[in-house]
Amino acid sequence: MSSSEPVREPSRAPSRFSETPLDSESKTLCAAGTWTGQQQTRVSLREFEFTVDEPEAVGGRNQGPTPMEYLAGAVDACITVTAEQVAARRGLELTGINTYSLARQDRRGLAGTADVQPYFHRYRLQLAIGTPETGATALRDFAAAVEHSCPAVNLLRDAGAGLTVAWTFAGRTVDHDAEAACNQALGYQPRIDPVDAPEPVFTCENADAGRAPEADA
Repeated sequence: MSSSEPVREPSRAPSRFSETPLDSESKTLCAAGTWTGQQQTRVSLREFEFTVDEPEAVGGRNQGPTPMEYLAGAVDACITVTAEQVAARRGLELTGINTYSLARQDRRGLAGTADVQPYFHRYRLQLAIGTPETGATALRDFAAAVEHSCPAVNLLRDAGAGLTVAWTFAGRTVDHDAEAACNQALGYQPRIDPVDAPEPVFTCENADAGRAPEADA
């Protein structure tokens, strides 16, 4: 005879948004995972498959990124596609979008050696945007709209992941410019210096940070 606990509705923090999500306007995302041993998972979704693994030093086989590395990459991709969509709606010309995520995670949480949040506690998401637009108001409004619309940004922000979204705008982008800007802001030695990077015309951080959720409680 099986037993189960009563169904509990998920808790929801006070929202920074003015409207409530509607099931009638929602889409469903599905992913299936199969354990393949030694801390490795094979994930299937739609017609795609990928491997999630851990480094050999912690018992994995190092045949794919870790779950949290996939999450960081997903954040980069999510804000990139959001920026493209917002730019198209606003008629803002883009010549390039480069992103870089640098996150800190306390390993004691997952290891169970301290009662600390196991997910990111500090996260810098750096964007380098290429555009001929130079107006500070237009660029800040664009950054705020992208942050407000990006699912990944809002997940991290409302989860208390210590998120900073940093923006640099210039006429064009070059390889490694977002990474270099992130490292410079945090005082780290650049891994790769960008070549012939233009001077930014505008920079800002957390354009749509708004009020913290608890301010509405």
